[in-house]
Amino acid sequence: MLDARREDLGRMLRAWRMARDPGLLPGPVPFRGHRSYLTQLDMALLLGVSERWYRALERGEDRTYAREMIAGVVRILDLSPRQATALYRGTGHQPPRHRAGDARPDAALLDLLHQQRRVSWICDQAWDVVAANTVAARHCPWLMHPETNTMTWAFSAEARYQLREWDTKWAVPLLGQLRLAWQRWPDNERLDEVVRTVRREPGVAELWEDTTGVRGDADDAARPMYFPLVAPDPLDVRVATYGRFGDTALRWVVLSPVDPSVVFP
Repeated sequence: MLDARREDLGRMLRAWRMARDPGLLPGPVPFRGHRSYLTQLDMALLLGVSERWYRALERGEDRTYAREMIAGVVRILDLSPRQATALYRGTGHQPPRHRAGDARPDAALLDLLHQQRRVSWICDQAWDVVAANTVAARHCPWLMHPETNTMTWAFSAEARYQLREWDTKWAVPLLGQLRLAWQRWPDNERLDEVVRTVRREPGVAELWEDTTGVRGDADDAARPMYFPLVAPDPLDVRVATYGRFGDTALRWVVLSPVDPSVVFP
């Protein structure tokens, strides 16, 4: 027999799904046709689970749903903090700690993001990814993982394969940005958590002690990055960051090849 509370949570989840406009999703949508809502199959494909497994969640069945799956539901449906808390607790998980830098892109910014034919994503003050375009999903699939953070990924062992000449071209300038942001927003608990995570990564402690990265490395410096679907060798790219006037809550990041003839498929 279904638990009444879980069954009610499932009904609310269905309502939240039906109210979600697929055109506002932060990533590529595998749905077919032109619909104003997401189906259970759409959700399952976006989450990487079976339709039967997702349907069980909406039915209120008492199963062990992975925290990553619940985080993905929250992100895809753009749930409010109260809705997300209800979903986390209702599926047996502790809700994430409130983040001082929480922010969401509006429809206009998302539209600009998805028009880009370059790798592009939006992140908040702590570098948590809140949206990414189709090109980014194809060439940097890590951006689509639930609760992805640009900085913690960039300093992971996995990143050092795609970010070439990592220790000089990427790690030093990124640490400079991270340190300055850490000083600028001392009340952002999530940013503090990201700094602690990054500093624990192998080789970062020594780089942190070096002040080279805070002396003003040019933001438009070319950096080698490997895109196996584009070219057999690394490409030089420039990382450009944009934001809405007077708004420091969100960063819009665009990776542009130095060679203008390079096209991302």
